[in-house]
Amino acid sequence: MSPNHRTLVLCSCLVLVAVLAAGCMITPATTPPVPAGVKKFNSTAEIEQYLEESAARVPRDSTFSTLVPTMAAGGISNAPQSWGEGAGTAIPAPALPGGTGYSKTNVQVAGVDEPDIVKNDNRYIYTVSGQDLVIIDAYPAASASVVSKIAIEDTPHDIFVRGNRLVLFSTGTDSPKTSISTERAEPAIMPVPTYYRPSVPVTHATIYDIRDRANPTVVKDYSIEGDYIDARMIGPLVYLVTREQIYPYRDAPLVVPALREGTRTVVQPDVWYFDHPDSQYTFTTITSLDIASGRERDAQTYLLGSGNTIYVSEGALYVSYPQYRPMIYRYEKNLPVPAITDSGPAAPSPRVQPDFNTLTGEERQSILEELRKGEQDAVLREEADQTTTVIHKIGIQDGAITYRARGEVPGTLLNQFSMDEYNGDLRVATTSSVYSPRYGQYTYNNVYVLDDTMARIGELTHIAEQETIYSTRFIGDRLYMVTFRRMDPFFVIDLSTPGSPKVLGKLKIPGYSDYLHPYDADHIIGIGKETATNDWGGVSTSGVKLALFDVSDVSNPVQLDKVQIGDAGSDSAALKDHHAFLFDKAKNLLVIPVRAVTAEPATRGDGYSNRPQVWYGAYVFGLSPETGFSLRGTVQHGSGDPGYSYYGSSASEVKRSLYIGDVLYTMSSRQVKANPLDDLATTLATIPLPPAGDVYYPVGME
Repeated sequence: MSPNHRTLVLCSCLVLVAVLAAGCMITPATTPPVPAGVKKFNSTAEIEQYLEESAARVPRDSTFSTLVPTMAAGGISNAPQSWGEGAGTAIPAPALPGGTGYSKTNVQVAGVDEPDIVKNDNRYIYTVSGQDLVIIDAYPAASASVVSKIAIEDTPHDIFVRGNRLVLFSTGTDSPKTSISTERAEPAIMPVPTYYRPSVPVTHATIYDIRDRANPTVVKDYSIEGDYIDARMIGPLVYLVTREQIYPYRDAPLVVPALREGTRTVVQPDVWYFDHPDSQYTFTTITSLDIASGRERDAQTYLLGSGNTIYVSEGALYVSYPQYRPMIYRYEKNLPVPAITDSGPAAPSPRVQPDFNTLTGEERQSILEELRKGEQDAVLREEADQTTTVIHKIGIQDGAITYRARGEVPGTLLNQFSMDEYNGDLRVATTSSVYSPRYGQYTYNNVYVLDDTMARIGELTHIAEQETIYSTRFIGDRLYMVTFRRMDPFFVIDLSTPGSPKVLGKLKIPGYSDYLHPYDADHIIGIGKETATNDWGGVSTSGVKLALFDVSDVSNPVQLDKVQIGDAGSDSAALKDHHAFLFDKAKNLLVIPVRAVTAEPATRGDGYSNRPQVWYGAYVFGLSPETGFSLRGTVQHGSGDPGYSYYGSSASEVKRSLYIGDVLYTMSSRQVKANPLDDLATTLATIPLPPAGDVYYPVGME
């Protein structure tokens, strides 16, 4: 073989080896290009300069100015990110001899788990109780007991459980990682002592191996600067959202968030900012962790405004916050203010708006017409207070975190249910409240549709004027929305054509719903409060209200049935937290935690004036469109008088309920009760929980 031929063969072999090696390598996912208007800081000095320039745009005497801290010298570390080795292999839960079925956390998006204070599988209950993480061997109920209790040094919040892994989120504090100047910088709002050294909140994500439920062991304890905001879990991947406030003091240090394991920095996130300055700033960090392998996956930090509301689909995480633009902004910018001369029409006096509840329909329409015209005039003159909501879309794919787009809509969001992703579009429901000194307060509600780039492609505005949104639920191509001022307008809104949302029908009934939940395609469950007209013509709230709506005829929704529990002062954890709402259509089961106040006082016979009584526990219903709500029974956790409401919450208020097999478990701060679903009057077990801190126990409590 000639030398040239040998060389050719050798080169060919090397090429072949290279090709084969490349084929064996894991090809990284393609990173989408960074959208326009998104920039990355390269050093702490750049962050300092950006904040100072942003503050310069807002005058010192502004009601919404933000002071800029003096930054410590140094830069952002460019250390490579420590990636996990793939998604890892989930450690399956053992084949537990538990119940044949069990309830799961009530979540907004199927396939996207939400953290909560309690989780369960077909045998065990895992819960945060006071300062402890508690695991209960719950099934069979007759022998239920606490099998392990772990004291948490920091403040525990929520947990996730998947197979034999549990992750606990907690928040503590730490001293700033950088030193501060000993010289006073000129204060912009109020003097701050030179020794002032604010503590830095730190969020921990602690992953436990719980194969031995009696002896959980720590797999990893991650920490990152910032307060715990929320989290989601998709498969074994957890996405954690934290927020670190940039304090308005010049002598406070800037602490750039970093993901740590102990003292070791495992990921130094890139810090991103935008061409849309805000009046105040936070470091909002999104961190992804693989709880199956215990490895970190990614972390990215964004310089955003404050007040985050989070919505998460399977492919994107949306972070939103309000942006307030008061009319004083016009004057601080030295913009011309339209003058009203003596020869022109007189300026209307600020309207003292009457109580709409006392007006006739004709009087309301007259005032609304004036407010509509006034809004247009005030906006044109730029003398109206207005608030918009900024929404950032961040892609989450197999643990990778990638910024996608920014959008903005008028008004403010109520909660996470104000947003919903469907067929690539984001639907948003907001309440606008525009104030002008000429015309007063004008409130109305809106629905917006944004496409994949967060550009607005559809809108429906000025819904239910002078009312505010109390609850929303996007289901398929419809939005069900409840607003309230006097009556409960229940709206059915069509979103099948994203560019042209429209109201299909509405129903006005007394009361309101704080939470809406689908029963099936044609029926919606609502839970809120009942209302009634008082002696002065206004509206007073009374007991907890459950309602079932029939929306099969979208132009004419009907309330099929309703139930009222208790009188004025009654409440339910499900009104504020959807995780407290337990519904299983297949089991014909609806469980509501209730604090029921009875207006009719109990007989005491001690010579003192009688007081209304309060009952703590859970109401258990069956539910169908044919029969409506049917009470299956109640589980009581305590009783007494309602004096506690002035001093603190009661440890007997039920916070959550769940089922394992054929047993219902209800949980308050002091205990878990187990009752058969077919005989709720019988208590199979009462499992005491660790004390939940300083809780006021009213006299007479059971």
